[in-house]
Amino acid sequence: MREFGFTRAVAIGFIAAAAFAQQAEQTSVTIESKTIAIKYAAPTAKTRLSAAFHTDADLAFKGFQVLKGDYTLYVLADGAQWQLAINKATGAKAAIYDPKSDLGRIPMTMAKAPAPLANCKLTLTRTAALAAKLEVAWGGNIASAPFHLDTVGADREW
Repeated sequence: MREFGFTRAVAIGFIAAAAFAQQAEQTSVTIESKTIAIKYAAPTAKTRLSAAFHTDADLAFKGFQVLKGDYTLYVLADGAQWQLAINKATGAKAAIYDPKSDLGRIPMTMAKAPAPLANCKLTLTRTAALAAKLEVAWGGNIASAPFHLDTVGADREW
């Protein structure tokens, strides 16, 4: 795995609080009194991105369901099409990406950033009454993945 250049796998993992001593960043969104949150240490060109993903509600991403709880997010940034993987492994087990623990993986919508970003920035933004998106901006790219509250179990809307 090459972390930089045209091929990189960015791990956004669930890490103990001590690991966030270096410039901890976080983003969250509240939908129907339920909080979805990501906590991460923003990487530079020489470090790897690590973060925690927590949801107080069941969520639906395109093609799979995420039950409330703690998870690891991975952004697989190989080439022009990035993918978002949501993984059951947390803590030390999440330090190395294991695709066998994925709940699901979806292609992210790609766009060019207005100006290249040296540090990675994650943002959770509400897009509708029950929906939001995760956006990852890094280098010259912005990648996003929509999701919404899963109020009826396995979502068939997608």
